[in-house]
Amino acid sequence: MRKYWFISFFMMMSLILGACSNSASNSEDLTIPENPEDVKGEVTVWAWALEANYLEKDVTPAFNKIYPNVKVTVENLGVDQVYQKLSAGLSSGGSGLPDLVQVENNRVHSFTNKFPDAFTNLSKLGYSEHEDKFSTSKVEGLKDQDGNIIAAPRDLGPVGVIYRKDIFEEVGIDPESIETWDDYIEAGKKVVAHTGKAFLGTDSEALLRIMLQQQGKYYFTEDGKLDLTSPEAEKAAAIIQKMKDAGIITYTTNWDGQVAAMKNSEVASHPGAVWWSGTMLEQMPELAGKWDMFRLPAVDEGGVRAANDGGSALAIPSSSENKVAAYVFAEFATTDVDSQILGLTNRGLFPSLLEAYDSPILTKNQEYFNNKPFFKNFSDTVADIQPINHAPAELEVRSIMTSEFQAFLLEDKAAKQMLIDGEKQSKQQIGIGVSE
Repeated sequence: MRKYWFISFFMMMSLILGACSNSASNSEDLTIPENPEDVKGEVTVWAWALEANYLEKDVTPAFNKIYPNVKVTVENLGVDQVYQKLSAGLSSGGSGLPDLVQVENNRVHSFTNKFPDAFTNLSKLGYSEHEDKFSTSKVEGLKDQDGNIIAAPRDLGPVGVIYRKDIFEEVGIDPESIETWDDYIEAGKKVVAHTGKAFLGTDSEALLRIMLQQQGKYYFTEDGKLDLTSPEAEKAAAIIQKMKDAGIITYTTNWDGQVAAMKNSEVASHPGAVWWSGTMLEQMPELAGKWDMFRLPAVDEGGVRAANDGGSALAIPSSSENKVAAYVFAEFATTDVDSQILGLTNRGLFPSLLEAYDSPILTKNQEYFNNKPFFKNFSDTVADIQPINHAPAELEVRSIMTSEFQAFLLEDKAAKQMLIDGEKQSKQQIGIGVSE
């Protein structure tokens, strides 16, 4: 009897303690004090590479001038390490997680799909008032199914065509005449005939994703079903097939291969995101003045000439005990214009805050890029970027499609078959439904 009495007592106490814990959680005060000096606490941030440096060196000093009683510690981890530690912490109920974490746009929903309450609802803390300060395409990808913002938007990756000005001039190509992908292919034929080298190279299926987004489509429908064989996808595949048939595209194996192709003049153009500028400045300084950019060619005449590739956000794990302090830091890091400009000039991180685009630094001519306003030319495309659904299975599908794209470039597989096989494999391996 003593044994059963003890068990009953233990269970009763567990329920009481659990109720107390839930009560404490439910009564958590997340009011943001009007006086910044009344915000107190210690905030630990997980981020990687350039973003970590941005948060630590560009943001924190300015932030502490306004919020002197918040101590911020930025842990600079590798991207894989951040995601591994975040996954492990969420799996254990939030144990060991930081107060703020960098998450790429295309990864946010892979976490919230598995852990619905992984991140704090920022809309409830007031972040919705900033929604109009960012492009729709950026913010929409950071909302939950109820329309709440669950991560604060940071950098963006607007895409354009970065090209070799000297080669274009030598061949007699006016970049302004390239308005569609068909125009681009014709220009590529001339460059290949003149130089004997490829016009562009790639190591992934990024071209396919770019062309889909231009048409307001992606790998998934709005409700998360596979959409790899849509009419828009087939149109994009047909363009890529033309590139291969024309002999203007080459497979560059990996990131280093793509960098080498650009550095060694093996390609004359690269449809890529603005963040490529940092790599180019660092790894191919000898090509200063020889590069420039023009807008993405449209899929159809008069169509959208903009897309996005990359970008991250800042999320507050629900387990954080310093949500208010974490929130004001995230809010400052994503909405303070001066900090955004420092991130761009010091780290090459392109801001998603629209107000930052009015800064003189964006209109300043860049000596490396043909002494033209390189950053402004990219920012001019942001308003046209179409919102897409970064579904939870995006990374798995992208991995499958990269393998399919490699088979298309290196073997005899047709581009249309690449779509069919990619959709079939994605359905089988991941178990996602297919759009009808």
